[in-house]
Amino acid sequence: MLQPGISIVICTYNGTSRLSQTLKALAELDVTSVPSVELVLVDNASTDNTTSFVQSHWEMLGSPYPLTILQETNPGKIHAQNLGLNNVKTAYALICDDDNSLFPNYLAIGYEILTNHPRIGALGGQGIVESTVPIPDWFESMAYMYACAPQAERTGDVRPTRNVIYGAGMFLNMTAYKKALQYGFTFLLPSRTGTSVVTGAEDGELCWWLRFTGYEIWYAEELKFYHHISASRLTDEYRTKLLSMFRVGYPAGKLYLRIFSGELHKPIRFFWQKELVYTLVSLLKLPFQKIPDKNLEYRRCMVQVTYFLRHGKAYNEAYKKLLKIYLKEHHG
Repeated sequence: MLQPGISIVICTYNGTSRLSQTLKALAELDVTSVPSVELVLVDNASTDNTTSFVQSHWEMLGSPYPLTILQETNPGKIHAQNLGLNNVKTAYALICDDDNSLFPNYLAIGYEILTNHPRIGALGGQGIVESTVPIPDWFESMAYMYACAPQAERTGDVRPTRNVIYGAGMFLNMTAYKKALQYGFTFLLPSRTGTSVVTGAEDGELCWWLRFTGYEIWYAEELKFYHHISASRLTDEYRTKLLSMFRVGYPAGKLYLRIFSGELHKPIRFFWQKELVYTLVSLLKLPFQKIPDKNLEYRRCMVQVTYFLRHGKAYNEAYKKLLKIYLKEHHG
């Protein structure tokens, strides 16, 4: 039985250089209107004494609410986040990255919205970029990818602007999360591991599953946090990696959208093979089409071709499972 309150979940790998400002902001949160608050930190195979640093720093800050530290030796944010969420005992969880500083009213506002709207599966806010180096000119166009942009025009469901929200500063309705697990929730895509950028798409997939199980994905314009971005993540090299990350997640994201929109409404034989053929045909037609950004469309097609050839069987199984869940939840 989940108890009223919020568990703040932080997953970190070698976070001692980042966590001091994050923990300070957490210690300064207004928790007076939240029945129960706890901090759950998952040390994801760190080698920099993260655990002892967090313990001593939290004590120095006065231990304003209980701290639990968990060890996840399997590298990858998905594994760490799963461990953290599986140890949450409250009705809501808040995913806070180790480079985020939440505004003092973050918990109070989030808790009020969530308790007043029980159909919310996930609720997000807006990150505000902070860095010790100048922010590049190109950053504004990629701010959302860095979790530093509004996620809708106003407070409410993020549709039709988008279907998912970024994971930094995201509240989770744990009843909705557990329902997704009961339905067989699994990730189609790999996760970030250590300092690498693989896809980072786990937050979007989680949002999709919450939608598939009947819940809404919201944004609240009052929820704000600082996102402290290191100099190494504001380079052209990292920018290229980030763009590649989103392209890798494209086939899975498109699958979720097509099922949810009703385009795919029944089982199809040889599904991934047909999808591969359609993609190859689109690729062949591309030189003769008048579209704004042929290079982007070419990259998307190539990503899909690669994905289908490598993960065709898994793609087929995911399609059948997702379709079954969606039809059960939305059409009885």
